[in-house]
Amino acid sequence: MSKKLELNGLWESSRMMLPQHKEAAIRKRKEAQRLSQPIRDEQEIQNISAVLSLSQMYKKPVTLTLYGEFKNRSIVGIVGRSKHGEFRLDLLEPQDGPEGWEWVAYRDVLRAELNQAWIEDE
Repeated sequence: MSKKLELNGLWESSRMMLPQHKEAAIRKRKEAQRLSQPIRDEQEIQNISAVLSLSQMYKKPVTLTLYGEFKNRSIVGIVGRSKHGEFRLDLLEPQDGPEGWEWVAYRDVLRAELNQAWIEDE
């Protein structure tokens, strides 16, 4: 096989590559890293719903694992309000910006767990 096609040879050996082609190759590489959203079974959906309800009723913290297109993330907070399709999570550890809350779509919650400190208190 040609050495031009190995490792970074495509960029180094091609001085005539158009910027549009380079951008398309970078975009394609990034798209390959995109995560598909996992399908949750009925039992997991019921578990998530129960944990979120407990958090809202008793004002207890939960740890949520949320789906992201390129990387999943975890956040800790208390469910404040809910409306059709989403709920407001009052963050205990604000990460970005001055707001101490975030609206979260139910479809993005992959896992919901009650914090261990609250379970041990009960």
